[in-house]
Amino acid sequence: MASKTLLGLLMVLGCVSALGSHKSMRSTGQLFNNMEKNRELREYYESLERAPGLSGPVNRTFFTRVDHFNGSNWAKWDMQYIIDEDNYNPESGPILFYAGNEGGVWNFYNNSGFITKTLAKEMGAMVIFAEHRFYGESMPFGDKTFDKENLRFIAVEQVMWDYIELLKDIKTSFPELENRATIAFGGSYGGMLASWMRMKYPTHIQGALAASAPILWFEGKTDPNAYTRIASDVIKEMGGQECYDSMQRGFFDLKNMVNDKSKLAELNKIFNPCTDMTKSADVEDLIGFISDTIGTTAMVNYPYPTEFIGTLPAWPINETCNAIKNYTYPEPSTDDEPVVSLFNFTHISQLQAALNLTTNYTGDLTCLKLE
Repeated sequence: MASKTLLGLLMVLGCVSALGSHKSMRSTGQLFNNMEKNRELREYYESLERAPGLSGPVNRTFFTRVDHFNGSNWAKWDMQYIIDEDNYNPESGPILFYAGNEGGVWNFYNNSGFITKTLAKEMGAMVIFAEHRFYGESMPFGDKTFDKENLRFIAVEQVMWDYIELLKDIKTSFPELENRATIAFGGSYGGMLASWMRMKYPTHIQGALAASAPILWFEGKTDPNAYTRIASDVIKEMGGQECYDSMQRGFFDLKNMVNDKSKLAELNKIFNPCTDMTKSADVEDLIGFISDTIGTTAMVNYPYPTEFIGTLPAWPINETCNAIKNYTYPEPSTDDEPVVSLFNFTHISQLQAALNLTTNYTGDLTCLKLE
């Protein structure tokens, strides 16, 4: 996954900004941190009947410090993590460690079969998935976790040491692991954590596989438009230039409506937001939300169905472009004004069809939640 600071991109417009609006970034974060889905997955795995000797993934907590670098602050909290010993060979197995990122840990476990099934079986490994502080159920201050004075404790340095301390505790519980390799895994921001832990703590992390990890994505280090180009290329490759052009025209038409309140009623009809759009800022938020969502879909354009950010089909960008291709804006009736005097909402409606595939593929939602 891309970190939230990389997601607010109007990719099909080719905007140069690498940051989206606060609301659009927050909406994407909510997709990844789907706590209802996280709880459902946990309950699902706990309900499975196992063969004798097998327990499957087990949810546990690790009591760790809020501040690892202040000797006078001894406050502690319960960090959630998953341990899966089903394939573990005590004689030779290493640790496969997933560095959790911005979301509930069960969502990541459920979409990481390469680690939990393939590699764990081949290597006889113990699998550990750690949950990032301030996400999922890992709230250092309970209901006050997101109070302003507590946000300083979400620092990357604190997160990495959470994971190092957890690994030390695991090795205390399983002494045979003391001299075994620990291989860290992660995607996007999680991959950044995995790679940085390997660099900073090589005595604890002997290897790292960092998927799509923008470890140098900082101002002056990387082309800020790289993500935009890559996401756009995915659309062009999977859906063709026609699909890309339709999206581009849809965004162009939406941008032209930002200050045209006369068309808000039609926009509300097309997108069916849970709260009607009434002002220019609402249209800007809608643009950011659509941009975020399509960019996220390009990131998870896997060749198989997933539940990572919600229910998605295999090759979701391909399906998104099919939705655009198959949409036809209804022709006005003979009682309507002449077509020449009407604004054509075709491309905007095609954007809605694309958005709907990601946000409501199952058809269960009755309105579009933009906040």
